[in-house]
Amino acid sequence: MKIDVVTEFIEGLVETYPGLQYLDGFPEVKVVLRSDHVSAMLDKVAIISGGGSGHEPAHAGFVGEGMLSAAICGEVFASPQVDAILAGIRAVTGPMGCLLIVKNYTGDRLNFGLAAEQAKSEGYKVETVIVGDDCALPPPRGIAGRRGLAGTILVHKVAGAAAAAGLSLDEVAAEAKRASEMVGTMGVALSVCTLPGQVTSDRLGPGKMELGLGIHNEPGAALADLQPVEVVVSHVLQQILSP
Repeated sequence: MKIDVVTEFIEGLVETYPGLQYLDGFPEVKVVLRSDHVSAMLDKVAIISGGGSGHEPAHAGFVGEGMLSAAICGEVFASPQVDAILAGIRAVTGPMGCLLIVKNYTGDRLNFGLAAEQAKSEGYKVETVIVGDDCALPPPRGIAGRRGLAGTILVHKVAGAAAAAGLSLDEVAAEAKRASEMVGTMGVALSVCTLPGQVTSDRLGPGKMELGLGIHNEPGAALADLQPVEVVVSHVLQQILSP
């Protein structure tokens, strides 16, 4: 029996919450949107985000009034396809335009960027904000710069509130950009994540923790012995607040 974890997650989410629906073309096009998107798009900026699945409830769990208009779901740890992103833009974007909130990963930036350009060529007003809130990696912070992490959710909320208040696309984008520049995240992991159907890595041994482990098992900034929580929090805060 073939199990598709992403499709089943979306089906379960939509069955549980009447305010959500998936877009025509599901499951090939994995887009979750507000059930009232038709009325919402008349006088409000649409807020769209998304990325690889496997980080639930992100992103589909944040679709709703005052947050995301739609979430574009890729396969596990894989950026959504350009066609799916474009379908999401077309579905929820009205005269006020839409803001794409994209985490700083190469695949996400590429695919959302291509979809945005195509949507603009079709006459849609589209702006993009890139979120790179990862404070774990020192400069040059890898090839692509700081990764987008959990702080993206706060950017969703700020942008969603600005859109719900009736602000213009430029104003909503400015609020989201300011929020993205102020938020910082540093992860601490006691174990690595497991991909469905794959053997779990043993990189992180007993009694060890990893500071800044990436959300797809990318190596973090440092491997360390387990420490009391107040020591860990102090280190994380120092790193986040450091210039």
